[in-house]
Amino acid sequence: MRGPSRRLLLAPVTITATKPLLPTHVKGFLWVDTLYRSTRLVRDLEYYWNPRAANLTGQTIQFWDHLDRRHPGLDHDTLSVEDLGHLYVRFHASGDARPMDRLRHYTERVEREGWVHPSTRAATRGWQRQLGLLGVHDPGLTADRPAAASIDETVELLVRRHLCVDHRGHGGPAYLDGTRWGMPLRPVIGADAHANYLLIILRDLLPRLAEGDEVLLVHDDDLAHDYALLARVLGELGARPSRLPLGRVPIGGAARSSRYGGWDGHSLGRLAELCLREFDPAVYRLGMRLYFIAMLKRTASEPFRLDLLRRAMTRAGRMLDEAGVPNETVKAAGDGGAGGTGRAGETDVTGGADDGDDLPAYLGGFAAPAGWIDPYRLTDGLFARRPSPALLKQVYL
Repeated sequence: MRGPSRRLLLAPVTITATKPLLPTHVKGFLWVDTLYRSTRLVRDLEYYWNPRAANLTGQTIQFWDHLDRRHPGLDHDTLSVEDLGHLYVRFHASGDARPMDRLRHYTERVEREGWVHPSTRAATRGWQRQLGLLGVHDPGLTADRPAAASIDETVELLVRRHLCVDHRGHGGPAYLDGTRWGMPLRPVIGADAHANYLLIILRDLLPRLAEGDEVLLVHDDDLAHDYALLARVLGELGARPSRLPLGRVPIGGAARSSRYGGWDGHSLGRLAELCLREFDPAVYRLGMRLYFIAMLKRTASEPFRLDLLRRAMTRAGRMLDEAGVPNETVKAAGDGGAGGTGRAGETDVTGGADDGDDLPAYLGGFAAPAGWIDPYRLTDGLFARRPSPALLKQVYL
């Protein structure tokens, strides 16, 4: 494991708040949450999440425009997250997306004011309630964080380092240039002048990374090509990147985007309702982590199964009983944070350190080569020995 004095920036791909949290999203949040809460006990760690990154994407802005044109009188506060998700599915099926060069008033307002459409505000509030019940640290889902650099500043830096081909002066697009590594040119700004998510990420990350800083990129496995290029660019500019790709969770045998539907009955809200009818909140939190981390693994393609989730809940209940962790140690609404830095030796609000004096040393045995704690190895290890109350309280509950 690398020295604990070196800072690690945890940068997961953001999710557009246009639909309910589905098994693939839940898996991502639980892997990142377990990684964050364990790694911050052994080294300096910053968890960075910027809602503007998702709110500036074309799929989000085109959906906002669709709602404003086709459903102008909609009261978003009366909609459930699932209701919004059904509207999102119908939007994608309708072919009603307008070109981005006609929607600059949305991007300009987001850039200038941090403005968020009422639909996304409502969806995010629903996410916060559900993730709080699950005990997931809030990285700043509603925080307003202006991008650290402008589009022009970022492109200029990349061009100087021969990492970008910029044709905007001739009415064309701009490309990330990874040809030195045998990678094809990747468009990051279209001819319509709209920047895609890769450039939005670079606008945020590049000014925040000092020479030698480590950054962990967590992303969907189907974005691996983009993130491999992103890691190369960050490395060329002096950072020390590593990646954690996570496989999607198929629903009914299909691992596809939420925009295509077919996810009814599988949202996080529905899963919480089913589990909490039978199990205590502490069992729900630990059982969800056992299932989505240890049982589904990082890249496993096994479809979501309620019977296996129930089995994980039963096992979680036995673990908590064996460790002597009472249900009262669980507090509602997570830790209420808005992103931030974890320091070695910090304890979580869900319990005291009791037997946790040697917890950092124990966690260090599950470190990946880049110095972050591997959620799968750590969680799978819970099945092999009785977990300590400190580990459960500070990392899993």
